[in-house]
Parts: sequence; C-alpha cells; structure tokens
Amino acid sequence: MRLLAITPPAALAPTLDPAVVDSWLQAGADALGLAVLLREPGASAATILADPRLLALRHALAVRGVPALVSVDPTALELEPLLTAAPALAGIQLRGDPAPELCERWRVQLPGMTIGRSVHGATPTPNRFVDYTCLAPIFPPHTVQAGVDKRAIGLDALRSWTAVCGDVIALGGVTPANADACLAAGARGVAGIRLFFARNAEARDNVGALRQVFSLRESPGPDDHGSQAQRRG
Repeated sequence: MRLLAITPPAALAPTLDPAVVDSWLQAGADALGLAVLLREPGASAATILADPRLLALRHALAVRGVPALVSVDPTALELEPLLTAAPALAGIQLRGDPAPELCERWRVQLPGMTIGRSVHGATPTPNRFVDYTCLAPIFPPHTVQAGVDKRAIGLDALRSWTAVCGDVIALGGVTPANADACLAAGARGVAGIRLFFARNAEARDNVGALRQVFSLRESPGPDDHGSQAQRRG
C-alpha cells in the first residue's frame, strides 16, 4: 500500500460520491497500491460500518477490488462487526497511538487482516505487531477538526520514525507538491482526506500527480541499476 485515502468527517462531507473510486483508478491508483480507511472521529467501528453515508462507497470499493479498512478504538471489544461486515473488510487501523500490548491483542484476534496504527508526535515507538504506521501530521493539516489542535511534526520527525519503523505512511497536509519530500524522508506512502476526496476531477488529478512522484523517485537513474525500483512492493 502506497496510497491511503481517508474518508472525511460527516460534518465536512455529508455525502460521498462513490464515483470518486473510478477517478482514482483512472489515474492509476491501483498500480501503486490503494486502500481506503473508513473513519468518523469518535465513532465506533460498528457505527462507521452501519453509516448509510459510507455504504455506496464501500460497495464501489468491493466491486473494484479496492481494500477497505476501518478505524478502530484499540481499547474496544467489537470483533463481531469487523468479522461480519458486508462487504468484507481487509483490515483495521487502530487509532490514538495504541500501546504495543493492544496491537498484539488485535493481531492475535485478527490474524488474517491488515492492521495499521495511527500515531502522532516526534518520538518514534517501534511496534512489531502492525503492518503499517500512519504518522501525522507531517505538515499543517488541511482538514480541521473542531476542538483538536494538530501541530505539524515536520520531516525530521518523519525521518526519525522511518529509521525504526517499517512501512510508515505520511499523513497531514500532504499534497502532490510535497509528497516527494515525504518519500525522501523514508515514507512508504502517503495518506490524505481532501487529497483523495476532493471533487472527482481534482481527486483524479491528485492521484495522477502522485503516481508521477512515485514513478520519478523509483525510476533508475544513469548510475542506478534499479536498486530503488526493486524495493519491496
């Protein structure tokens, strides 16, 4: 996974157009590896999965083979809605800087699913129980949440995380213009809300530009025999 599209809060986007999925795919998102995180601040996984606003999007993802994950409170015990979700989920993302022991518990309970974690702050915390780490905010966020003050941690902090954690996904203020700086700092991929859930044409253009960023970084130069291009896919 190199691209993680995160659903916007209902307060900012009362409706979601499932056609945006086609916009991403038309721009080549599947070539990079795309997943979608179903998220609503403060809501349980069961509430998110029952949200009619997300149903058409979830079905569009399933039909087109795009993995869907859901945001989960790591302290909650809500296995049933995750295991019985229809369409089925590919995995979960544990919110709120989850402790390693909580990540381990979820890994045991959901051995076949992708498990990510959402973390914040400049001090890295390695965790062998997750498949990826979504670190935020790298830059000042474009999506503002009432009552939440999110201060950008910057590229130096991103480098600290990527030095000790595998598959770090950079989130927060990421655009096609600064995505390369995240990759240069060691990020595996990038995530965003408005980056992917803008109007369909804009979302398509954003994904197309991101694909170009990844392509340029991974294309072997005159003195490079393909070491970058052979990175783990």
